[in-house]
Amino acid sequence: MMGRTLDYRILSLCLIMPQSATDNPEGLQTMWTIPRPLLNRILDHARRALPAECVGLLSGQGKTATAWHPLSNQSHDGRRFWADESELIQVLRQLREHNQELVAIYHSHPDSAAVPSALDRQQAHYPDALYLIVSLMTSGRMEMNGFLMREGEVIAQEVQISD
Repeated sequence: MMGRTLDYRILSLCLIMPQSATDNPEGLQTMWTIPRPLLNRILDHARRALPAECVGLLSGQGKTATAWHPLSNQSHDGRRFWADESELIQVLRQLREHNQELVAIYHSHPDSAAVPSALDRQQAHYPDALYLIVSLMTSGRMEMNGFLMREGEVIAQEVQISD
């Protein structure tokens, strides 16, 4: 199932073409990049977790994700996520050992929009990580948005999908 491409139309995800060097003379990466195969894995994870929320991590360097790490959701009420702490610690340890960084934390909203809830904002403890939220409340379509959450402030982010 991992190699299967999901038949979702992206309803709302800020897709941006790479900027030229003249648009960004310092060469700083200004947007987040997620390869399409990782996006497909997130979508599959969200679908399989229904009716509960899914949760997982993306790792890589800077703002570029290169690996997917699904985590078990320990919350059983279906309206929130709580990553399995031992799995989370194990993944973070592996990232450190392989000189990888935590790029993004993703979770799904099975029956609400892809925007941070009050609880999401309250539990955002990684200010430099992108928080990806996937909504599956649309029929046959998916909505995904990315945010930075720092000290209660929610900042929408541009996300580029690479092939």
